[in-house]
Amino acid sequence: MKKNTWKRSAALALIGTMAIGSLYGCGNKSTTSDPTQATTGNSTDGTSSDGKEKLVIALQTYSFITDYDNNYLTKLLEDKLGIDIEFYLLSADSSEATTQLSLMVSAGEQMPDIICTNGALSTEAILDYGSKGVLIPLGDMLNNPEIAPNFNSVVSEEDRNIMLEGSTSADGNIYSMTQYEPQAWNMTPYRLYINQTWLDKLGLNVPTTTDEYKEVLKAFATQDPNGNGQADEIPAYGFTAGTYGENITIPLMNSFIYYPGTKSSKVVLTLDDSGEKVIAPFVQDQWREGLEYMKGLCQEGLLPESVFTDDKTQFMSVLNNEEVNLIGSVSTGSLSRWNDYDNNANGQDFVMMAPLKGPEGIAYSPFNQTKPQPIWFVTSSCQNPELAVTLGDLFYDPEISIITRYGEKDVDWTTDSEKLSDSSLSNAYIEAGLNDEKSVLVLNDIWGQNNATFWRDINPRYFTIKQDQGVVQNKAYDPNVKSMQFYADNYAYNYNSHPDKLLPSKLNYTNEEVTEQSEITVNVATYVSQSMAQFITGARPLDDREWESYKSELDTIGLQTWLENAQAAYDRMK
Repeated sequence: MKKNTWKRSAALALIGTMAIGSLYGCGNKSTTSDPTQATTGNSTDGTSSDGKEKLVIALQTYSFITDYDNNYLTKLLEDKLGIDIEFYLLSADSSEATTQLSLMVSAGEQMPDIICTNGALSTEAILDYGSKGVLIPLGDMLNNPEIAPNFNSVVSEEDRNIMLEGSTSADGNIYSMTQYEPQAWNMTPYRLYINQTWLDKLGLNVPTTTDEYKEVLKAFATQDPNGNGQADEIPAYGFTAGTYGENITIPLMNSFIYYPGTKSSKVVLTLDDSGEKVIAPFVQDQWREGLEYMKGLCQEGLLPESVFTDDKTQFMSVLNNEEVNLIGSVSTGSLSRWNDYDNNANGQDFVMMAPLKGPEGIAYSPFNQTKPQPIWFVTSSCQNPELAVTLGDLFYDPEISIITRYGEKDVDWTTDSEKLSDSSLSNAYIEAGLNDEKSVLVLNDIWGQNNATFWRDINPRYFTIKQDQGVVQNKAYDPNVKSMQFYADNYAYNYNSHPDKLLPSKLNYTNEEVTEQSEITVNVATYVSQSMAQFITGARPLDDREWESYKSELDTIGLQTWLENAQAAYDRMK
């Protein structure tokens, strides 16, 4: 059979619709690791050449996966259901995959049975394709234990509700199966660290309040703790453009008002104390108090203005200064900001801090809820949607959920009780008493290796925090490896330090609401970020007049429209 490939080029925009029509339904089963290529089986009647029922999956690829057909996970799934799986390979680049899917839909041709993609379909695209009949509702099938046995028995009721809510579109339909694998480390990226070496040299304790923190920073600024005879110490540092916890203004603001922050430059809304009303934290009086505190730090040279202008390269250059450590306290979500952290002299000076208590006793840690990721969609072209859902449900099987992350059983990982009983195998969560059970022993970590073992977690999956904290590596646990201990510190200090009721990190807006507020949300984010920098650095007064002007300008931009839409979306999810 002839093998067809789809290579993006300048001509694609002109010939894409015709190309897709000829691509789908021809070619052979063989797949390729080249993400610019795509193949499908040649049968459109739902059966393969050997008579088995066939499902065609449009799958977003990953460069490390060398073969999807002759693949351990693929073969395992086929054997369990007695089916044949064929692939239409989508680009690893989400924007390119989005274009590929859009062209498929525009062509009006038969679609693959299943679309499996991590990020190529936005909330708005899912609703659009669902309302047009490209994607079919899955809610009834997901709630049927005969069709989705693992979803209804393995997944806890609480998590099942989270997954269903997270995949419910604004029209009330569920068009996807999700990946839900919460990890405490990734949900709390705004981690504050302080230089323990400097504290010891100056005879100081780790601060626990904003007032104590300020006094420690003053000592760092004036008493030459790095010992080079120069006033080059940077008491507190970060950079506001950082996407993984480096914006130090966010954890400091949480000593005054809860604000979860975001990995992008956007601003976010929250809930009031009742948990019922959506509010904009950045117009509350407590926000102003937080700005006043940071303005004081900046005026005294304890928080440099460069936190508003530095980029990642500059940030890492300062952290990794070779002559002497320059930093007293820093916010970052990734230890990789220090080069080779476990062997980095500067990085080894730091310990993690608990959230600082503000004047009113508030000590929150920004919490970025793990969103159930819509990842598995069944199209209206599928002749057996129940089978497509049952295949997706297989990924919620506990063993397969391990395979999708760690590889082949008893080759790359094991749950053998005898091997797990080795007392030298542990992790920081277990040593700190935060978890009492080892769940998986990783024998060979293939995550960063080329392989044909799994799909590199581009699939539905369910893996709990408790399971994640029970994973151990096949080497003796070393309590002196500080980076490992930080995982336990983070869980103890930050994971539960947030309000009981949180605004869902993903609100399902209608297409009309999205259109109405698309420019508003961008403009609000830009204005809040600019104003925050101006208020803290003193470029803009923080008096009553300017504060009221700031709030008035946000209303002019359209903040109230965004709040009304967010409230409506939140109410729909209750």
